[in-house]
Amino acid sequence: MLKRYQKILGACWRTFGLKKDFIVWLTIIPLFGLFTRITLALDNLFFPHYKQAEVKQPIFIIGHPRSGTTFLHNLLTQTDDFVTFDTWHMFFLALSARKLLTPLIENAIKKGKAVLIPEETGHKVVLDQPEEEEFIFIHTLDTPLLSVMTPLAFEEPIDYFYDRQPAVKRHHSVQFFKRCLQRQITYTGKKRVIAKPNYSVYRLQTLMEAFPDAKFIYLVRSPYETLASYFSLHRNMFEQQWGLANLSDEMLQQYFNRKYVQSLNLYRYFYDLQKNPEFSSDQVMVLRSDDLYKHPERTFNKIVDFTDIKPTQSLRESVAKTDQSVYKRKHSVRSLHDFGLTPEKVSQDFSFVFEAYGFDKSATGMAERRIVSSLNLAENA
Repeated sequence: MLKRYQKILGACWRTFGLKKDFIVWLTIIPLFGLFTRITLALDNLFFPHYKQAEVKQPIFIIGHPRSGTTFLHNLLTQTDDFVTFDTWHMFFLALSARKLLTPLIENAIKKGKAVLIPEETGHKVVLDQPEEEEFIFIHTLDTPLLSVMTPLAFEEPIDYFYDRQPAVKRHHSVQFFKRCLQRQITYTGKKRVIAKPNYSVYRLQTLMEAFPDAKFIYLVRSPYETLASYFSLHRNMFEQQWGLANLSDEMLQQYFNRKYVQSLNLYRYFYDLQKNPEFSSDQVMVLRSDDLYKHPERTFNKIVDFTDIKPTQSLRESVAKTDQSVYKRKHSVRSLHDFGLTPEKVSQDFSFVFEAYGFDKSATGMAERRIVSSLNLAENA
């Protein structure tokens, strides 16, 4: 963790010099980390009962970002029946910290300061709304999210094959995650966890060991659509966070070249796991995102059967009313060509994805038009 922090600090210095991001990582981040460690330790003194919380049959939604994971997470948790994390909960994991800071958070929300990242970027982040639990791993600097939150990926590839890490390291990371889930069960008073740690595709085997009764839902979407949406999100985030004028074209292209390789690795990692004869297919459901968008209620019923969740009547009614066709995105999605890619290259490199999951490999022109048009697809996932 210390070595990764030093790399991030160095990347901030070389990219921005003595400016805000470097100063934040030099001063505020270490202080925030210290506060987090202290308050987590205080939980053992003031809230020791959280350790008794059982994480039973958790549901983990995983998949390449922009594959429909957010849409599915929102669909399942819209009536607040399950254990989820609001954004601010993941900033302050400790129950002790929340006890202290709840009034400040509530005051910020009342003053209209809840939106941290606007919807125009492609992924709206709000203090008091559920967010993806992948953010929890930021506290251990053990997530590919660092590639968009820091300039580290402008200097080196960021690809975390968690299951291939030394046993001590990978289990420590997942045990940290488990303790956070226990705290959230205690905090919410609910029992069944539905979490969305996207990049846990790379943690799948480790999570299966830590949560042997867990169910995993893997969302898969055509790479034509996923890549353009994913890269556009990152470009929009850079514009909002740093300003594109502060990043050279060469830096951006190198970044997206690395993200392309990372995307290919993530798809490949799950594909290879599936072919392993020891792979526990009864724990993993594979869903195509287009099936989810077109038939949310039918897909929901399949998920209910697979996970054995007990949906309330309110949730069933809400799902029945879901109509993805009315979704209007507020962000721009660029074409593959804007990132130095062609449909031909994607179809060749990702041929195993098209073949394994039945996507139309030849429909490149149609896929490109869908990416650059205002077709009503859920790009917020």
